[in-house]
Amino acid sequence: MESLRKRANSKSAGDFIPFLKSSIIFSRNLTSVPLAKRSRLGARARANPAENRPAIVLQTFPLRTKSQGTRRKGFLMSERNPGLANGNAFKLGVFASNCEGGLSFTKVPERWDASWDHNVELAQMAEAAGIECMVPVARWKSYGGPGVVIGGTFETITWAAGLLAETRRINVFGTVHVPYIHPVLAAKQMVTADQIGHGRFGLNIVCGYNQDEFGLFGLDPHEHDVRYEQGQEWWDIVRTLWSGAPPSNFEGKFYQLTGLDGLPLPFGGKNPLTMNAGASSAGRAFAIRNSDLHFDQAAKLGEMNERIQETKRLARECGHDIQVWYALAILCRPTQKEVDDYVRYCVDHADYDTVEYAVRLMTSAKGSRSMPSAEQMRADVRNAGRVPGYGATHCVYGDPDCVAQKLGQIHASGIDGVVFHFVNYLNELPYFVQEVIPRLERMGIRRPVTPGA
Repeated sequence: MESLRKRANSKSAGDFIPFLKSSIIFSRNLTSVPLAKRSRLGARARANPAENRPAIVLQTFPLRTKSQGTRRKGFLMSERNPGLANGNAFKLGVFASNCEGGLSFTKVPERWDASWDHNVELAQMAEAAGIECMVPVARWKSYGGPGVVIGGTFETITWAAGLLAETRRINVFGTVHVPYIHPVLAAKQMVTADQIGHGRFGLNIVCGYNQDEFGLFGLDPHEHDVRYEQGQEWWDIVRTLWSGAPPSNFEGKFYQLTGLDGLPLPFGGKNPLTMNAGASSAGRAFAIRNSDLHFDQAAKLGEMNERIQETKRLARECGHDIQVWYALAILCRPTQKEVDDYVRYCVDHADYDTVEYAVRLMTSAKGSRSMPSAEQMRADVRNAGRVPGYGATHCVYGDPDCVAQKLGQIHASGIDGVVFHFVNYLNELPYFVQEVIPRLERMGIRRPVTPGA
């Protein structure tokens, strides 16, 4: 990657390298690699990264100079979160790459190695493909068991700041736990990341459900709906700090603060886009009031249209528009047989100790209310092939035609965008970009990326 970066940066400021088909060079054709051999790609890639990973030829960008003021190629001070507010009808994001092992309940050796260098390579690959955003999972400890799933995670605001410094167009979110991070500290950290990214930082507000992590911080969790009351105060404080208003005090149920004053402001004087995944009554109401993007996992996809339309109507009544997104596990191979074989392979190496930990955590009395029952979640993992898909996550498995068709159906249900995860992001994203995204473009729900845009 370093040599490629040097070669790219040696180009003249106006010389943009052609996009994707010439910039993503496959060093190994996925269709030609036998399944048993392919299953070891990740392990070999750690020892010999050039053998199995796609090489990314980076685009070059004009340097920002004093004479250019607040303008540079592709950016204006007024532009925020490019591609998310408008852009493609159906948007895409990479999910949870900051987590060691990703979100797959499996011990296969090629599972995701979430090193910093791998995250940077992935962000640049996703950016080159026109993918709109990277969204992390915020965790402070592993999921128990042998630590395969979320075995270790990068803190998400600093992770976002680092990726924003290494990219030029893709949006990067930070996922922030309201109970653990004081709003004054969070506001300052997020503004710093947003300035680094020239308006490409996004905020995912999480009100918390993981009882083990509350204990890690020496806290007792509030009751479910009360956590969203605290979240509202937290967000009101952050917005006050970002408003540029004169210093003021805040007197609330959870925070009593004096002299609120926060400079610098977010890039361009406009707040970052926000997302929230609350699916309970209280959580959904919080998202509708405060979010630009709402992740709603509470209903089956085929039954969501009415709920989505209601969400959008209620947001408009609150004075703003809202997008509805969904989280997916994607497994795409040239044939359905290869898909089925790989799912079986992942199930044969399932990490059921971590499954049980996650089931207990998510379905406890103070856990998440958007998850199925403990029995249903166990059945989904064991019987429905969801080991690669984090148990309760909707899974899209199939050949490229099948995956593209399912994503088209998801969009037709009213979903504006999806975030997705793989067993191994760097091994699997190139094939998805090569085979699935062009099919989405032919459907008319995504536009081809313009070189140098």
